[in-house]
Amino acid sequence: MDHVSPSCLTPVRSGTASGVWPARRLHSRLRFGGPTIAQRVFLVGAIPIALIALIGFLSVVLLDRADLARAGALEAANIYRQVVSGMSAQDAYVSGARTGRERQAAAFSASVTGASAGLRELAARTRDPVQASSIVQTRATLGRYQSLMADLTRATRESDRLVAEMDERLQTLLRLTDEARARQTRSNRGLVGTLTARDRSLSLTRDVVDSALALRAAIADGMLVLVSGRSPSETSVSASFEMARVRNAAARLTEAIEVARAGGAGERAPPDLGSEGPRALRDALDRVDRQLKVDISAQRTLQGEISSLLAYTVDAHETEQATQNIAVDTLKLARHSREVIEARSADAIPAIDAQGRAIGEKVEGLPISPLIQSEMIDALEKWRSGLRAVRQGLEEQSRLLVDMSDTAGIMLLQVSGLNNDLSRNADAIGSTVRQILFAGGGMAFLLASGAGVLVARSITKPLRRLERGMIARASRTDAGLLPEADRLDELGSMARATNNVLLERDMREAALRRAKEQSDETLSRLRETQADLIQAEKLASLGQLVAGVAHEINTPLGVALTTATTMAGDVRRFEAATADGRVTREAFAAFVARMAEGARLTTTNVERAAGLVHSFKQVAADQASGERREFEFGEFARDLFTSLGPLRKRAGHELEVVCEPGLRLNSYPGALAQVLTNLLSNAYAHAYGPGQTGTIRVEAQRRGANALRIAFSDDGRGIAREDRLRVFDPFFTTGRATGSTGLGLHIVFNLVTATLGGSVSLAGGSDGGTTFLLDLPLDAPRHDAPAHLPGLEGPAP
Repeated sequence: MDHVSPSCLTPVRSGTASGVWPARRLHSRLRFGGPTIAQRVFLVGAIPIALIALIGFLSVVLLDRADLARAGALEAANIYRQVVSGMSAQDAYVSGARTGRERQAAAFSASVTGASAGLRELAARTRDPVQASSIVQTRATLGRYQSLMADLTRATRESDRLVAEMDERLQTLLRLTDEARARQTRSNRGLVGTLTARDRSLSLTRDVVDSALALRAAIADGMLVLVSGRSPSETSVSASFEMARVRNAAARLTEAIEVARAGGAGERAPPDLGSEGPRALRDALDRVDRQLKVDISAQRTLQGEISSLLAYTVDAHETEQATQNIAVDTLKLARHSREVIEARSADAIPAIDAQGRAIGEKVEGLPISPLIQSEMIDALEKWRSGLRAVRQGLEEQSRLLVDMSDTAGIMLLQVSGLNNDLSRNADAIGSTVRQILFAGGGMAFLLASGAGVLVARSITKPLRRLERGMIARASRTDAGLLPEADRLDELGSMARATNNVLLERDMREAALRRAKEQSDETLSRLRETQADLIQAEKLASLGQLVAGVAHEINTPLGVALTTATTMAGDVRRFEAATADGRVTREAFAAFVARMAEGARLTTTNVERAAGLVHSFKQVAADQASGERREFEFGEFARDLFTSLGPLRKRAGHELEVVCEPGLRLNSYPGALAQVLTNLLSNAYAHAYGPGQTGTIRVEAQRRGANALRIAFSDDGRGIAREDRLRVFDPFFTTGRATGSTGLGLHIVFNLVTATLGGSVSLAGGSDGGTTFLLDLPLDAPRHDAPAHLPGLEGPAP
């Protein structure tokens, strides 16, 4: 920042005679000038505004007329739509079903009424005599169109009435046909019953005749045996056989007569054979012959009746089939006639009439009841009469439809011409308005441009001088105040305000300079304090490490010292025994065994102490040097947590370390050891309450091909939700009362992100347990200087 001269700072002292410009001294230096900028701008704008107002007034008048013309054109378009809608309603009326014609007629009436109302409104609005004459002609055409539709409606209703009557006639014909067929069916059922009974009687009579013929043959054979002239013995045997045969035949005839009587085939006397002599047989033969003549005559009569009944039955069935065919033909006639009438095909009606006449001829040839036959012929004739009347109605409707089509075409042309005339009128008025607007706008633009150039020159020159003065004073604090402050217009006000800003700026620059010097001094002290705290934290970690290693080494060294002392005593006693010559073989062997056991214990404990010293030396060297090297993470973690064993024993917690084998890092082991030590110390200090113990788990595994994830977790009480976003902030701690500095996790964050080139995040809920996830590259980024602890910079909250 440039140095501020005392001469520039002097005027800002309030309450002195040399303070900010007093009003009376300032006004005494103002000189009178021309009009102000506002007045000049008003003059520039007033001239074109007045011209535009005049143009606008003329445009409003013309646009009002154009709106009237547009409204007329819209009304004409609406009339056109109403006419088209009426034509659509007419087409729907003609092609629709009879049940929906009233609705279509109402829609036609509404459309035509709307078009008529639109023409009346258009006639009242139009002043052009040509357009008025066109409107009158269009209204006349619309009236004729409406009158033709009324005639069509009457003709259609009459045709619908005739068609309904024709349907009733055909229904009557179908009803009479069904009645004739029903009567014939009942008659056929009676014939079938009679024929069945006659056939049953014929069968029973045939059985009786056959049995009688068998009996007659048996009697005749018996009589031949009796008169044959044979020897008595032979005649006796043959006669006995034949009489048995006669008796059997008589029994069968008696059974057949009983069956015939039960079946209603007549009354007959059973055969009477009498005695067994030739005369008795001759009498029996005569009686059988007489009965045979009667039965054969009855059989022939039944056969004749059955033949007549069969012929009559065939005729009856043919009559029933003919009646059924007439019903089918009537249904076809009804469907065909309905299709022709709906298609309004008057030329096809004669063919339909010929079909009706053919059906009448069939009815006349039916052998049915004369009354039903006459009613059927009458219904059919009335139907044909209605069909001829419908033909006349269809011809009239066709003529009306042709007239309506021609009238509608003329009316559409008239309405379209009205619409075109009104649209051209509106377009002409709009074109005039545009020409006025363009001409007036051009004039207003020229006037405004000329006045604007003059006024702009009178404003921009002083503004440029003011701009140059402000730019010069922005870079130089010794340039003094702006000389334009004595102007009377707005530029003078701007210059005076700028002078006040310059004076205020000089004063604030001096204050900011003093504040910056104080801030720099405070920041320097804070950095020194931070370095001391970080060094103390590091030394505290090393102190914990030294104390732990010293405690761990003390145990094996104590065991080794005790063993060596014991061995020395045994040696002295053995020397004394040897000098006295009292050493036996058993004593010598015991001495050797004790010496071997002592040497083993001493060696084992010394080696354990040496291993602890080696681990401590490697961890301490890593933390002290901060150098980069390649190391195996499992071995590194084992050495580190072994050196921190006493810290764990004092806290009483369990520590589990799970490491994927073969994890080799090329990184900074000192920084990583500091991170893990701080995390472990933080868990021991804050994760559990007084008297609580738990388990801390460190799990390391490969993440991808070039990264490592370390999950450091505990099963403690967790971190409150409101503290989770601040755990990595410097000097934030919940254990200030117990001596915590709040730098442990802040150091962890900076070491992980700045030195190790990874990231650290907090997982786990606030209701129990905490997990820190460290994602580290296997090959850490290189640093020009050894790894160090960063300053106060921390993570963004």
